[in-house]
Amino acid sequence: MKAIALDIDGTITHADRRLDLEAVRAIRKVEDNNIPVILATGNVLCYSKTTSTLVGTSGPIIAEDGGIVYDKEGDEEYLLGGLDEVEKGITILEERFTNLKHSNTSKERKAGRVLQKTIDPEVINQVFQKEGLDLIAVDSGFAIHIKTPNVSKGNALDKACEILDCSISEIIVMGDGKNDTEMLEKADHSYAPSNAHKDVKKSAGQVTEGSYGKGVKEMVEKVTNLDF
Repeated sequence: MKAIALDIDGTITHADRRLDLEAVRAIRKVEDNNIPVILATGNVLCYSKTTSTLVGTSGPIIAEDGGIVYDKEGDEEYLLGGLDEVEKGITILEERFTNLKHSNTSKERKAGRVLQKTIDPEVINQVFQKEGLDLIAVDSGFAIHIKTPNVSKGNALDKACEILDCSISEIIVMGDGKNDTEMLEKADHSYAPSNAHKDVKKSAGQVTEGSYGKGVKEMVEKVTNLDF
């Protein structure tokens, strides 16, 4: 094992997005044993960098659902998605739905947009399909992410492995939301906490008994044999 990749919201945090200190202790134990932790989130890069600093992770950061990968050691940002097609889709949605609401960070994003959960994502996907747009809407559990299909945490994990000079088979992955599915399916060793969406649990190789940070700690104990 060369690294562990963890989602943030709903995995190392509680449902209300408060940081779960059980997860922090597990992450720091891993980092203290020279195993880098990759944070993989749907949130913006500035939030992700701050979380990484406060929690104490050293691995690359995957932000905006895989639209951005940040190499902490090299201080280099890789943009894996774009906004041209996304903006076309948003314009169409704004014309059709009066209850469309952007998240607080939507306009700051470089690889997609994020909407509040006021519209069924399946309805949005039907609109995109009808309009011939190469876009998808994904419910992360906290918001609806609008992005091109190539933007995913799974594809971003390939870039993170390139930065760390390792293979996917050497990465342990854990996440709870639908936007974690590609990452979980790509990895040879994947986990979901017990609070994960039922469809996400099907994509994971194993499901922990514990939820949120307790699930992270349980996974770390299994894959590292570290003494807590």
